[in-house]
Amino acid sequence: MALFTRPAPAPDTWTPEGTLVSQRYRALEGATVLVYTADTDRAGTRYAVACLGCTHRADRTAAGNVMKESEAALSANDHAATCRAVPRGVPAPPSDTEAAKLIRTRLWARRYGSAPHRVRLSDFTVLRVDLQRSTDWIRAVLSDTAESDPGFLAAAPAGFGQGTRFTVQPFARP
Repeated sequence: MALFTRPAPAPDTWTPEGTLVSQRYRALEGATVLVYTADTDRAGTRYAVACLGCTHRADRTAAGNVMKESEAALSANDHAATCRAVPRGVPAPPSDTEAAKLIRTRLWARRYGSAPHRVRLSDFTVLRVDLQRSTDWIRAVLSDTAESDPGFLAAAPAGFGQGTRFTVQPFARP
């Protein structure tokens, strides 16, 4: 009887839950670099880059703009050409608590302005490889957070169609 009989997905074919992988690159020592987008039904698709060998994640250009697929491909290719990370395999999905903490941490960084910050699902595109969760799961975490801490994240009905609009509230200023 084999000691390890459960096959693990290969990084060259793995697609994290909640993403659509459009391109894969091989880094110098064999790590896989993904170009992906979230599985949202929204126009204006945003792309991100994630290396499965190191901690490299990117969803913005050098100018600070969100990436189109062609820009993400260039970023992934540039990273793959310099990254010496060895393949680490497919990352284990975090627990629900850890994944919710990743979302909350991302939202917390938006509190430092003086005005409320509108939350979009695309704000989490770069985290999708680490979260490994669906869009519906992220929406549920946002709803739970808004319900438990409305001073941090406010929820209101969307002004059009169905759904909920979430807004991170800035820190109270004296």
